[in-house]
Amino acid sequence: MTGCGIQAEALYKSYGGAGGVAALAGVNCVIETGQRVAVIGKSGSGKSTLLNLFAGLDRPTSGQLTIAGRELHSLSSKEMARYRLDTVGVVFQAFQLIPQRTALQNVEVPLILAGKDRQTRLQQATQWLDKVGLSHRIHHHPYELSGGEQQRVAIARALVNQPKVVLADEPTGNLDTTTASDIVQLLTELCNQTQATFLLVTHDVDIADRLCKRKLIMRDGRLTEADDDSHA
Repeated sequence: MTGCGIQAEALYKSYGGAGGVAALAGVNCVIETGQRVAVIGKSGSGKSTLLNLFAGLDRPTSGQLTIAGRELHSLSSKEMARYRLDTVGVVFQAFQLIPQRTALQNVEVPLILAGKDRQTRLQQATQWLDKVGLSHRIHHHPYELSGGEQQRVAIARALVNQPKVVLADEPTGNLDTTTASDIVQLLTELCNQTQATFLLVTHDVDIADRLCKRKLIMRDGRLTEADDDSHA
């Protein structure tokens, strides 16, 4: 898979055993290293299931999934945990910050898990909070931050370990229009800087158009190129 950030082959995911629900029904796709790609689909189309597989938060029922040279379908639980730490960063719609920790401490979490020493953690977490425009808010807790500020902290946390792949699950879904626009601009700038492979999962075509040149359509557990989909 030379030059490919993500490759999925005949990817199936079903829930409920025999006769259960098929969330993914044979997904095939290749995403090159450094590409910015949007997966667009309605609620229940399978796009969040796909992102969870890419993030290493779940495993396919069958099929092969290779990301940044790692065959996720064959990793042990320990190897999968390492993949989540070293290779992929995830930006969630609901921020998923730890309420009891400050912005700085939240961004430090992946660095702690990676075994970085305290001085390195403080330096790198502070640098990333500065990159997202929050150098003046590093000691504030999530409840003291606006929604947009919380998402900026979440972005810094996702990128602080310099992952090869960044996944964003409806990153502007909980934000007002103006704040969402700011977050889109920030993500665009950071993607350009880091050159990471970027996958956006969204139902918002406008956000997809602004962030990504390539768009895929998810419908009924199947993935097609937007240009090839007459209903996109």
